[in-house]
Amino acid sequence: MSDRAGGVAGLAHAVQTFAESQGDAVAVVDGDSRWSYAELAEAAGVIQSRLTAAGVRAGDIVGIATSRSNHLVASIVAVLGLGATYVPLDPAYPAARLAGMIRDGGVRFVCLEAEQEWLPSEIVRVPATVSADGSSRDAVLHAADRSDDIPAYVIFTSGSTGQPKGVAVPERAVMALLDSAEDVFGFDSADVWTLFCSHCFDVSVWEIWGSLCHGGTLVVVSAATTRDPQSFLDLLAEQRVTVLNQVPSAFKHLASAQLRRPRDLALRYVIFAGEALDKYSCRQWLTQAGGSATLVNMYGLTETTVHVTHTEVTEASLGDDREPSNVGKPLRHLDVRLVDEEDNVVPPGTPGELLVAGTGLATGYVGLPQLTLQRFPTLALDGPARRWYRSGDLCRTAPNGTLEYLGRIDDQVQIRGFRVELGEIEVTLRKIPEVEDAAVSVDSGGAEDILVAHVVLRPGVDEPAARALRTECAKSLPAYMVPARFITVPELPMTPSGKLDRKALRRQTRPQAGRRSLK
Repeated sequence: MSDRAGGVAGLAHAVQTFAESQGDAVAVVDGDSRWSYAELAEAAGVIQSRLTAAGVRAGDIVGIATSRSNHLVASIVAVLGLGATYVPLDPAYPAARLAGMIRDGGVRFVCLEAEQEWLPSEIVRVPATVSADGSSRDAVLHAADRSDDIPAYVIFTSGSTGQPKGVAVPERAVMALLDSAEDVFGFDSADVWTLFCSHCFDVSVWEIWGSLCHGGTLVVVSAATTRDPQSFLDLLAEQRVTVLNQVPSAFKHLASAQLRRPRDLALRYVIFAGEALDKYSCRQWLTQAGGSATLVNMYGLTETTVHVTHTEVTEASLGDDREPSNVGKPLRHLDVRLVDEEDNVVPPGTPGELLVAGTGLATGYVGLPQLTLQRFPTLALDGPARRWYRSGDLCRTAPNGTLEYLGRIDDQVQIRGFRVELGEIEVTLRKIPEVEDAAVSVDSGGAEDILVAHVVLRPGVDEPAARALRTECAKSLPAYMVPARFITVPELPMTPSGKLDRKALRRQTRPQAGRRSLK
């Protein structure tokens, strides 16, 4: 990275560098615990020594199954410093899903805070906690150079076939993102960031390393605080947070809390990602909340390493709520094109699928070579052939050259910032013995988008309670993918060509004659 970010050569190198140059500066705040850069490096060194003793070497795959904490951050630093790859595992996920992620990700070792019953017996357990009194923090952090064929991390995203797919991201892609972001934001060691996102959501990569690669302070937000906007607002004020990353659906509640009981905030930036912008809450914040923070809308994908484009959100730019969200222009390390179904570049103003190229692209999908070739084709669009990523997102170029987001061209949606393939939920529903067929839609009529399951029951089956269906779904799906409402229908709507009519399905999200909401 550039000198503005300390001249570091890699992610773990950043912690090592700042531990030497500003060892007493606060690196991570977790409740009452405040770790300096020297203490973070020592904690990561202890975990590294445990990993090495367990047999972890460069190129190995290590799962991290801890809560959002300073130990999570130290574990990530430790794994990356060994030249290994980390796979985030949320202990709150269903056991079956976690087992599949471990199997498909090739995980052999897992860092954990406490024993997890869902872990296969053959997995080597490595403690992730480090004594708070510092008595065990006597190891030295190693920061090995990493070859491009060893990913920094593998994050699993929802899959339309019913199985999550692992996206392998190289370290250089993260470094390229952070280097380009300096042109836009000018982050420095005085910045205080929050770790608000789950480590299973790739925005956490941006939160952790946006802070640590600039010598800043990372404030861990507990799970309870993420669900309590007023408490979160208090935390922002008390810790003098300057860089806040938010999913728009969460920011709506934060903006309302600030209007109800305003706090003196030190925010420089509020950065949106993961969902389409909520214009109403942005307008509220800009006109009534009285904050001086710059609002920035960013668009990105796990396969392109967190962020692709950026644009400042101003009162003038918000326009009509019915107009599409403007996601701006690409960061310096990426190129984008909009293409039609034959991969011809479309003219300005014409909708097309967004393709992304550049140093931010992931290596591909773990264990899925055909899908990797399909989604990461080599194409000569309007120049030499190069590798692109097919986003599946529909955009158009506005008159000023920025991109407007128009939605998906497939069945993928965003729920609380997580990418969700409706097909994965539908496959899960069809496995339930009482269910003949099922389809899932999104109801956007309330304060937040919710998933609605449309269920066709098998002949002669007594109508099950929604609670029973929800329980079955929760056995294999994470909480954010479990439908909030279940509606029984005699049949699913079809198009004349025999395909599921998703437009008609969305009109069925409210109970009417011939269908019932299960209680």
